[in-house]
Order: sequence, then structure tokens, then C-alpha cells
Amino acid sequence: MVTTIQSMRTVVENELQHHGYTPSQFSELAGIRIEQLDYPRSVTIDQLDKIASVLGHGPGWLYELYLGQCFLNDKLTCSQQFSLAESLFEQGKKKEAIPLYRQIVDKGNTEDPQYVMSQFRLFQSLIGTGVEENREAVFRFETHYKHLPEDVRLDALLQMANVYYTFERWDKVGQYADELRELATAIYEKLIHNELYRPLQTERHLVVYYGQGCLMKGVALTKLEQYEEAKRCVQEYSDLSWFHGLDEVGKKEVEKFRIWGKGNRLILELNTGNLKVLPELSAYLDEYPNQILPSLSVVMKAANRYHFSVDAVLAKFEKRIPTVGTICDHINGTQLFHFWYEKVIYSFKRGGKHQALNELIHALGLAQKLRYYSGFEKCVSLFWKYVDHATEQQKKEYEKILEGVSA
Repeated sequence: MVTTIQSMRTVVENELQHHGYTPSQFSELAGIRIEQLDYPRSVTIDQLDKIASVLGHGPGWLYELYLGQCFLNDKLTCSQQFSLAESLFEQGKKKEAIPLYRQIVDKGNTEDPQYVMSQFRLFQSLIGTGVEENREAVFRFETHYKHLPEDVRLDALLQMANVYYTFERWDKVGQYADELRELATAIYEKLIHNELYRPLQTERHLVVYYGQGCLMKGVALTKLEQYEEAKRCVQEYSDLSWFHGLDEVGKKEVEKFRIWGKGNRLILELNTGNLKVLPELSAYLDEYPNQILPSLSVVMKAANRYHFSVDAVLAKFEKRIPTVGTICDHINGTQLFHFWYEKVIYSFKRGGKHQALNELIHALGLAQKLRYYSGFEKCVSLFWKYVDHATEQQKKEYEKILEGVSA
């Protein structure tokens, strides 16, 4: 973006000279007179983007300058702020949009739809791979989500369920999964009876929200060891071909749920101690390698619970587990930590204390990078339980990670 030291008009006039445009040519191409740039309140976001396009720049080129002039003169209306924030958000410039959304929220007009939407955008912008930051973001937002339009609320419910997954609040995951499925069903009924009066403003196909409601409920029930109820959820989302109005995108989403259902059925069998499914699960992971991480974290926990060997599975798939540097969302980050933590316990139980301590230090460093403090504390506690078996090098690596936390 351009510097805020100059005015928009000065910057644009310099560009006109560079391109050889006269003011009248510019006005004809951009649909705005150059004199209007002295009065930013009269300029729309679409006009800013049109000016940028005419002068060979991308959308957002003048935003910082526009903001500087508006705030300097206190001339930006709430609607203009929201429009600009939305434009930035849609371009992936969430960091730049946050101050604008905060200002709308700080004005405190809770009845204004833009206020509620700004709360949602702040939530979306603030969640990431840090578990504790996600906790704070969802706590701040969840008192507002019911005031969102129904279609936008679908995305809010899905994201809240995902965030609660990362800090293992299975009651909350189940609650929001139920709400998601119920809302998706209600909207689906309106859709098939032609009672929707505008297109859905959702990030995903409607079938995704129904399927994710079933899937996340199944995950919550599995974590609460209510396996029979979880199996019913798996059956429900494993075949969504009955869903009305499936286009090519919808059909691809239905296929994803079929694949997830197949794997989660095997995982549930493993969770109840049925070791006979291990060969089938191994074949499944060969066919769908993107399911290796979520599946292996559960495999390790089941192995520790039922005291069976998964050495063959580990030999085949452990090297295909992603590293923290390739993890881009909070769900995968949490799964990665749990795989390594359960792997540590598995190694200790099978007598490999040196290997287990190396893995424990790796899990500790992972928890630090993810800012997963409850996981970090679990690793510290486990390290001190086995500290007498640690080498001097392992102790140094442990201390180095702790120093990084306190720095």
C-alpha cells in the first residue's frame, strides 16, 4: 500500500502523469472526478478499486491512504468502515481489517447487523493455531452468534465447534454440532419447499454443514466413549446422496463424508478393542493418505488403552506424519500433538525410555509452538516422572524449550 504522508489526490495525480492521462481521461475511465479525492467520505470502496485498476494496481492499493484521510478528519461513517473492512477481509487482509471491525464493535450498537457481523469477523480473524488464543476468541464471540443471519450462523457454528475441539470441550463440541445439524436441516427444508428468498451466503455447500453437524457430534460422542451413539452418527453422514440439489461441488463433498465415515467406522471398532480391523485400517490409510494424521492419533490412544502392538502400522505410516511447519489450522495442530503424546506413552510402556524421552521433548516443543499450554504442562509433568532416565543432552534440550517459553 502507499504511504499515508501524501493525500490520495497527490498520489493519483502523480500516477496520471506517469501514465500520461489527463484529468478528463481519468474521470472517464474511473468514473470519478479527481477533485472528489479531497473528500474521502464521498468515495466508495468500489470507486477506490476502480481507480486502482485504471492505474494498474490491485484492489486495496489506496485503502491505507483512504483510511488515513478519513480518520484524520473523522469522516468515515460506520457503513463505510464496515464496507472497507469487508473488502479487506475478502482479500485475505484480515490483519488490516481487525482495527476497523474493532471500532464498529467499540461503538456498541448491538442491534446493528454490522455490529454482530463485525464480532464474527473478529472471531474469524483471531482464531489460528494457538489453542489459548482460540479459547479467548470463542469465549468473546459466542454470546453474539445467535444474532447472525441463519446462513452466516452455519459458518459460525461450524467454526465454534472446531475451536472447542482443540481444547477438548466435548460437551461444547456436541452442543454446537447439534445446533449446526438442526439449523442446516431447517434451511434445507426451506430450500426444498422454495421458501428461501435470497441465495445462501455460506462459505460451503449446505450439505457440508449438515454432514459436519453429524460428524462433529460423532467425534464428541467418541471422545466421551459413547461408542454406540457415535456409530449412529457415522452411519448418518456416511451416505448423504439423498440430499436434494447436489451440484458437482455438493457431490464431491458427499464423497468426502463417505470416505471419512469409512475410516471413522474402523476407528470406532478399534476404540472398542476390535484389533481385527487394523489390516483394513492400514489399507484405508494407503488409499487415503490425508487421513493418516487424524487416524494415527486415535490408533495410538487405543494401543495404549488395550495394550496391543501397532509397530507395523507405525513403521508404515509414521514418516508420513506432517511436521508442525506444514500444519496450517488448529484442528491438525491439536491432532499432531496428541499423536506424539500418545506415541510417547506407547514408547514408555514398551520399554524404550531413551526413544520415549526424545519423543517427549519433541511433543513439548510442539506444544510450545502451538501455544497449547495444557499439553505443555502434561509434557513437563511426564518429563519429571522419567527425568532420572534422561541423558544430559536430553535435559539440555528440555531446558532450552523452557527458556523459550519464559523469554
